[in-house]
Amino acid sequence: MTKTEQQLADSLEAGPEDGLEFSDGEIAQKVDLGRRFANWRTVASFSFALIILVVALSKSGVSVTDLKAALRQVNPAFYVAAFLLYYVSFPLRTIRWRILMRNANTGADAERLRKASFLDLLEILYLSWFANCVIPAKLGDVYRAYLTRGWVGISASRTVGTILAERVLDLLVLFPLLLAAALLTFRDRLLADSALRYVLFGALGLGLFALVVVFVLWKLGDHLHNLLPGRVRRMYHAFREGALHSVRSDLLSLFGLTILVWSCEGGRLYLVLASLGLTEPGKLGPSAALFLALGSSVITTLPLAPGGLGFVETFLIASIKTLKAGATGGQAAAVALLDRIISYLSIVIIGFILYIISKKTRQAVAVPRNGAGTGGGDAPLGARQASSVG
Repeated sequence: MTKTEQQLADSLEAGPEDGLEFSDGEIAQKVDLGRRFANWRTVASFSFALIILVVALSKSGVSVTDLKAALRQVNPAFYVAAFLLYYVSFPLRTIRWRILMRNANTGADAERLRKASFLDLLEILYLSWFANCVIPAKLGDVYRAYLTRGWVGISASRTVGTILAERVLDLLVLFPLLLAAALLTFRDRLLADSALRYVLFGALGLGLFALVVVFVLWKLGDHLHNLLPGRVRRMYHAFREGALHSVRSDLLSLFGLTILVWSCEGGRLYLVLASLGLTEPGKLGPSAALFLALGSSVITTLPLAPGGLGFVETFLIASIKTLKAGATGGQAAAVALLDRIISYLSIVIIGFILYIISKKTRQAVAVPRNGAGTGGGDAPLGARQASSVG
């Protein structure tokens, strides 16, 4: 997270007396995706991603003729099934996030969460994914906390803590699955390919980093709390509660839901391969599809480009040509294109429409600061609207 984003996350919790850099109006501007999308950093990241993609396509020997020929072979039934399976993962992610939030919040915040509808939380989660697809540096995670504070009225710092717990769960499940899929797919070639090594070591590094963060919060949290200045201490306390308390119960459900989420990811890519007639036992089967899907997810963590654009496509094209002897550059590019239409472009298109029409994105900034997650003052926007309807 950049310094600006860190200040922004801090400002979501700070009161006027805290003297942080951003005022309430400035916070709204910083989280305004329209302004962020026009930012030079965003333009530069998209340009960099485009350069990476063009270089990858040229080195892979992809021709427009081969690509068109591969796309003409698409089985619509398999492809639609891939699309639907991918979107099943969003309700599953929302259920998991709600469990984490339920564990992390008590008192008035817990009551606000209980009154929040499942569809509201699903919409907030989806909008955060849209933000991550169009803005670099994972701003979507801060955006989710911002919308949750504005609509549900729950502490933003505590919400960021639950998102950290969500990431840790993902990594704890992702790396073992990725390693198992890689062993089943590549066997003796596992460490011979540099791209595979980078993905595996990257996943391992992310998993270890997540565990270190959790360990520090758990074992050294009180010591850090005492070292922080007063205006930051309250935010840190809420963040730590969100990160640690969110996993204090329902662990079997949380891990089960996480496994289902990643199974949807692998199933999506397998159905994309099947739609092009590229599945082959022992080469491009379920384990290979799971490896490709999980490897792509690891790459999306790179802050260089929104949604891993350019890097994921490069990884998919290179891996498919390695896995399937005789696969043309056009076939490999067709897999990357069709998969990214589902996992990237559809989120950009649907998310943009949702961003335009959503009451949450238009009115969250109208919530008074003293009504969000404090138990006092005005009710959050979602509660005010519910009461007006009732």
